[in-house]
Amino acid sequence: MAAIREFADHGYAGATTAGIARRAGVTQPLVHHHFGSKKGLWNAVLEDLFLELRTVMGEALRKVEGADRSTRLTHLLRAFVCFSGRRPELSRLIRTESSTGGEGFEDLFESRLSVALSFLLKELSAAVEEGTIRPVDSRFAYFAIIGASTQAFAQPELARRAFGLDVKDEQSIERYADLVVELVTQGLRVTPERKRPVARKGPASRSKQRRHSSSS
Repeated sequence: MAAIREFADHGYAGATTAGIARRAGVTQPLVHHHFGSKKGLWNAVLEDLFLELRTVMGEALRKVEGADRSTRLTHLLRAFVCFSGRRPELSRLIRTESSTGGEGFEDLFESRLSVALSFLLKELSAAVEEGTIRPVDSRFAYFAIIGASTQAFAQPELARRAFGLDVKDEQSIERYADLVVELVTQGLRVTPERKRPVARKGPASRSKQRRHSSSS
């Protein structure tokens, strides 16, 4: 947990094994003894976080096996939002590394994030193909969905000061997940095309038609 928080707060480049050791209440040599280097600890942190994410999403998939696409999307999205609330460090870490790039981001993207991204895009494409959601630009949809799913948990102090919310509270996480699912699914849902209303003739038009009929 100490290493996860250190990397989430400072990113790969800014984090140090000395800082991680202080958080954990151990000596720096002990950190190097177990992980070899900061790079080794970074990879261990990524593995732990993404393993937890895969476990959560895998459980959600099992619960909706054989369900229709709409139910599947709803459960997957809700599981992801709840995970983000319980593990906000992952989204913070991704934001930090993505904003700066570099060695840490390359490790993150190539070995783990690209797989998660492909999974989301595959689910969206299948939903569009089956007519569950309307066609959207999946590139922008990715950022809209991830942003909605994680933003509240990235700003806990703002949530507390401005709205009196404790976004670490389990009930708050559940309520926020419900809202995100509702907003996203309704926003992407396919709606029947509206029929163009038949233009009705106003009084002036009807009067003109009667005058035309009488003159002929």
